[in-house]
Amino acid sequence: MKKRQFIILGSIISIFVISYYSMNFLGSMKPISKKKIIKINKRYVQTEKVKYQNIKSKIFASGRLSSKEEIDIISQVPADKILKGDIPFKKGETFKKGTLLLKINNQEKILVLKSQKSKFLNSLANILPDLKVDYPESFKKWEKFFYEINILKKMPKMPEVHSKQEKIFFGIRNILSDYYAIEREEIILERYNIYAPFNGTFTDVFFKVGSVANMGSRLANIIRTNKLELEVPLDITNANFVKIGNFVKIENEKGTKFWKGKIIRKSNFVDEQTQAISIFISLNSNAKNKLYKGMYLKAVFENIDIKNTMEIPRNAVFNTNEVFIVKNGVLEKKEIKIEKINEKTLLFSGISENTNLVVQALINVSEGTEVRIN
Repeated sequence: MKKRQFIILGSIISIFVISYYSMNFLGSMKPISKKKIIKINKRYVQTEKVKYQNIKSKIFASGRLSSKEEIDIISQVPADKILKGDIPFKKGETFKKGTLLLKINNQEKILVLKSQKSKFLNSLANILPDLKVDYPESFKKWEKFFYEINILKKMPKMPEVHSKQEKIFFGIRNILSDYYAIEREEIILERYNIYAPFNGTFTDVFFKVGSVANMGSRLANIIRTNKLELEVPLDITNANFVKIGNFVKIENEKGTKFWKGKIIRKSNFVDEQTQAISIFISLNSNAKNKLYKGMYLKAVFENIDIKNTMEIPRNAVFNTNEVFIVKNGVLEKKEIKIEKINEKTLLFSGISENTNLVVQALINVSEGTEVRIN
């Protein structure tokens, strides 16, 4: 029994030994594989030599047209009925300067003024005999003034009072105070008739003819139609290139109509939302190319002279003001000074001339990457 066990154990050991040496022998017969050599391809980049020159550029900006003058018509007289003027009191109605836009019933005020003038004439008539005796040198001019007064017309100019005695004479008889009270009422009477201060149109009308307007009521809104202004935003960099008094080319959205504008003012602050400076351009409407409030127009600031700069695509710049240059076959970051930003390009300075500047957008690269110039 023991002999049989030894035979089985010996057979198992022999099998393991034979298998081990067989595997080593077969393994030694395989050819030795060569290691793969990884070849790194250098990236090609497009560059230009930095060269500065004086460049004539343009600035484009758009904005909405508004009237140079816009006024709310407010009633300045006691409550009374609105009467028709020389034109219909309706939204969209146009008018010329000096046109009677509307009236407020003034019959009561006219009667009050007639009464005041009649009392004044009576007071003046009562003092003329005393004036002739006490101040004969002044009598003729006051008599002439008396006869010039017409209760249906505006008061004539009152003679000047020079001496202290005359001032006392007229003062204690209320001649001076009554005269100025009448003048004040005449000024108020003028407010019942509202005339157009310019050529324009009604943009809104809040009352109808025949309705009663209280003092302080907003009656209508009017705008000037022959003189308008365009407000356009420019970033701080571009705003520095435009000056008050410069002429500007204005065109419609389709570029089919053109006008000539003039810069009349610049804001001295930056808008918090747009971070831009507002430029205001004066425009005159004409019969050939009519302008309307609310039109969306484009301003072209031409012949902007920018000295010692170079123009490159905007997508070649990253991190606001950084670019890549190629030095000894390796990418290197450089900061630039941006002089002007266009729609697709920008003008810059700040890098030495003849430097190889990358003028394309590079993705997934970093400083120190080896490149070849295309």
